[in-house]
This record gives sequence, structure tokens and C-alpha cells, in this order.
Amino acid sequence: MARIIPLWRTPELSIHRFDHPAEQEDQPYEEVAGAFMASFVETGAFDLEVGGAGWRVGTGDVMLSRPGMRFRASHDGRGFNDVCVSLTYLAAAEDRFDSALSWEKSNHAVVRASNRTRYLRRALEAALADKQPMAAEYCATEIFREVPDGAPAPLFSDRKFRWYAERVDYARERMTREFAEPLTASDLARAVGMSLFHFSRVFAELTGAPPHQFLLRTRLDAARAMIRGGRSVTETCHASGFNNLSHFTRSFARRFGAPPSRLSA
Repeated sequence: MARIIPLWRTPELSIHRFDHPAEQEDQPYEEVAGAFMASFVETGAFDLEVGGAGWRVGTGDVMLSRPGMRFRASHDGRGFNDVCVSLTYLAAAEDRFDSALSWEKSNHAVVRASNRTRYLRRALEAALADKQPMAAEYCATEIFREVPDGAPAPLFSDRKFRWYAERVDYARERMTREFAEPLTASDLARAVGMSLFHFSRVFAELTGAPPHQFLLRTRLDAARAMIRGGRSVTETCHASGFNNLSHFTRSFARRFGAPPSRLSA
């Protein structure tokens, strides 16, 4: 069995590291996952089987687990040598996490190493180093959000990745803080010294969404919190950066499955 080392926990999330003690038996094992979990492989590798599909999971890859997922882990004869940092999404049901069951339907259990997974792993590092709950929450809500489509783009060099990640961090934090302002991708690109095209491409690669979609989601998440806090739908519409009530209502219903009026009732 793996050795579990707790690192951090909130009511919504928990983070732990696991490895394999030298004295443990190196036999393949089967388990049934009990929660949504993303395990970032720091070092080593192992073989994974889920529902008849198989993967070789290595450094930089992410194993995704979901409640009820039966999986089998094995090694190539040299024993288990993987070390992983795992994030468990404790509030998945409350947050309607993967409500479309996209991962279950696709039988995807592995996200290959990419610039995006590196960026999400960076968010976990920030959460642990600086006790930043929002960094961990961002990672949790994003890692399962989309089923990968095709092979990932080539990895940036470490230096280039850090340069890009710092600028995407700035843009993301500014949108989170100033969501009600009339921000544009051009404004953000200029602020970080990049062209609009280059900034938009890099932002989408690291976050999984272009700037305008990220800002829309941020505004809608803020709007839901406002309505739950007692604000009226009309007041929330303008306070969250929307200028048109009809557009706000349609966008809200598409994101959360119900119009804002139902939430405020």
C-alpha cells in the first residue's frame, strides 16, 4: 500500500503526497476510487488500467480518479517508484463538479504532461507554500474541466514557462479582482508586454480557456455568490460586469443550469 503524507486540508479540498516504502510488497493492486482526485506524478512511473484501457503514467502526467472508478496499478518489474502529489476535491458534489460526467463517459483517467498541467501543478505549489486556498481551488476546478483532445503541444522551456506563467498569473488575478470593470484582452496583453495574439494563445494554453471566456466564468461565479448573498438579479447583473440583463440571464442559465431568478427565490 502507498504511504500517505497529509500536506494541507480545507473543508473543500485536501492535498497529500504519497509514495511507496521500500519494505512494501511490489505486487499489482486493484482499488475503487472514492472521490474526485487528481494525482500529479512528481517522479517515477507506473502502469494503469481502467475499464479495459491502459496507460503508462510517468513524470508530469496526472492520474484522474472519480467516485466508483475501479482501477489496477502495476509496475514493469522494478517495483513501484512513483511519488505523487494528490488533490482531492471534497466539495465536488456541492459544486456540481463534472456534472455532465464527461470523464466517466470518455473513460479518460490520465492527462498527459503539458504546459497546462505544469501551470496547474504550479497552483498547487503556491497553495502549499503560501497557504493560498484560491490557488488550490483553481487547480481543482480546472483539472477535470475538459477531456483532452489530441496530443498536447510541445512543452515550453523552464525559463519560458516561468515567464509566461507570471504574466498569465497577473492577468488571471486582475480579472478575478476587477471582474466588474470593462477589461479587454488587449488591455491585459499590453499590461504584460505581449501582443494580443500571443497573449491570447498562451493564456488559453495554460488556463484552458481564452481570456474572454475566463472573464465570463469569473463574472458568473461572482454573480452566483452575490445572489446567494441576497442581492437582486438586476443589481447583480450590473455589479458583476454585465450591461444587458437578458444576456446575463442566458449566460447564467448556461453555466449553472438554471436562471438566476430561481437561485434568488
